[in-house]
Amino acid sequence: MRQKVYFSLILLLFTVSVYAQHSKIGVMVLAHGGAQEWNQMIIDATKGISARYPTEVAFGMALPRTMQASIDKLEGMGVNKIVVIPLFISSHSFIIRQSEYLLGLREELADPPMVMDHSMEPTASANTQSHGSDSHAMMGHTQAAQPASDHSMHDQKMTLERLHTKSKIIFTKPLDDHPIVANIIFQRINELSKNPSNEMVILVGHGPNPEEDNKKWVADMESVSDQVRTLQKKSKKVSKMILAVTVRDDADPDIYNQAKENLRNLVVQGGKQGDVIVVPLFLSRGGAEQKIITRLEGLTYLWNGHTLLPDPRISDFINQSVANALK
Repeated sequence: MRQKVYFSLILLLFTVSVYAQHSKIGVMVLAHGGAQEWNQMIIDATKGISARYPTEVAFGMALPRTMQASIDKLEGMGVNKIVVIPLFISSHSFIIRQSEYLLGLREELADPPMVMDHSMEPTASANTQSHGSDSHAMMGHTQAAQPASDHSMHDQKMTLERLHTKSKIIFTKPLDDHPIVANIIFQRINELSKNPSNEMVILVGHGPNPEEDNKKWVADMESVSDQVRTLQKKSKKVSKMILAVTVRDDADPDIYNQAKENLRNLVVQGGKQGDVIVVPLFLSRGGAEQKIITRLEGLTYLWNGHTLLPDPRISDFINQSVANALK
């Protein structure tokens, strides 16, 4: 009888051990990368999920080097299922499509390949928060690096090899028009609003180069605007108007200048009828959102430059994305 109990216990432990091995989950967060302050906000946003799962942050615009390093670290910890969280504003970008290709989730590259190597932004562990002074040791070799100032260049001749992984990959959605984004934007407007019925709000996003992507990007921003208006109606503080535009910093000069003039004209016309509030729909501060100020030089508007981060609800977004991916 005692032997049967021991045998059953051993069998149970073996079964639990095998199950654990087959369900070791890790999380890889993809983010653009920038200066140390920018990166630290991303790392801080992962603290909630890193307390539950091994978590790595791969900085870069679908950068193979940092993505592979993150996969290698996670698999080195025994992970065999990786939930990939693309912490980007929009799905409508080559960054998302190239990431899907690199991870084996897309048969062919949908765009000319591009490698943007932010060499000072290493792969960061959300557990160890390794970055900053260790960056040079972690740089490694990049297949093809474009100038850091030129985000619009694609290398037609370069070929991208898929990443090496033994894990099952689950790729989640970027922020897009998630209700959490709308709630944060609602708060950002309230930070500046004094007389809502006399205020026009302009929600400004970065935007992609291709026209079709830009239309879809703006459509998601307009969905965010609609959600914000619903929240405003509940609070009985409704803005006169909420508009959504992109600045398309990396597009050809003609498109760039057209977007610049469109934004300036909206601020000028809005200012003739009341106050104008400009809110950046960017992930973290200290990056491209600062260029909006340059574009609007000489105009009158309300602005505090507050981006989605730092806000604890971005951590909630990451947690929700992982939970939904594992259902």
